[in-house]
Amino acid sequence: MTDSDPTCPFCQNLAGTRRCAFVSRLDGVSSFVNPRQYRPGATLVIPNRHVATVFDMTSEEWAAVWVHARQVAIAACAAFGAQGVNVFQNNGKSAGQTVSHVHVHVVPRPAGDEGPAIFGEAYFEKTPIEERLAIAERIRKHLPQP
Repeated sequence: MTDSDPTCPFCQNLAGTRRCAFVSRLDGVSSFVNPRQYRPGATLVIPNRHVATVFDMTSEEWAAVWVHARQVAIAACAAFGAQGVNVFQNNGKSAGQTVSHVHVHVVPRPAGDEGPAIFGEAYFEKTPIEERLAIAERIRKHLPQP
């Protein structure tokens, strides 16, 4: 992989130096289960190239991330029987971005789940990797095949 930052946790995921529950790994974009499952199936979609914010991305990267976020949203909702989904993205610390690598949150929401749409990661424990791997497999079964 080119254009990576060895100090970035998402780049470390892509490089295989951190355990990660990937849902998908495509040419320019990847997705993985959020380590903090504030809602079952919460997933992150990232460009494979290290870019801190949308201001640093190419139009092609931006489009690829959002196209894949839609695919993951459909798959995660199918996998968890959700009737709705939050899809959001933060840019910069003042906007709530906690990892300086562009990422889109995909959060399936079941009927009756009317709690807050955006969640502070500090309030949730990390989900064990084994559970995240099972969640990734569950979502992956519903992704379109390339």
